[in-house]
Amino acid sequence: MKSEQKRLHAKAWVLMSKIVRLNGADWRGNNKCYTCGVIKNYKELQAGHFKHDKLDFDERNLKPQCVKCNHFHSGKLDVYAEKLIKEYGLKWFNKLVHDADIHPGYKTEELKTIIVKLKDKLKKYE
Repeated sequence: MKSEQKRLHAKAWVLMSKIVRLNGADWRGNNKCYTCGVIKNYKELQAGHFKHDKLDFDERNLKPQCVKCNHFHSGKLDVYAEKLIKEYGLKWFNKLVHDADIHPGYKTEELKTIIVKLKDKLKKYE
């Protein structure tokens, strides 16, 4: 059961990551890193989490980030938080943190449903 969950989670993540990186991209496929602002092709960006391993398929928690910010600077969470608060407000931000803290994890059936929804959503970018 766990291995199926891991497989489904990985499959869903590939789709979600692409959606996050494409969302807001220009006609050439360029998007900017949420934390440092560098502009790169969406294929060179990553989907960065504010709360890692939580809300992995909740777009509130995910923004495009360059490899430097997401990987080498562990997401630059201080800058990420500041930008989220400035963009959406403190109440919204606190709700995101709360939702992440109480999230029970993704179950197998839920992941199957998420995959179907993400495949459908990805069609709008094709």
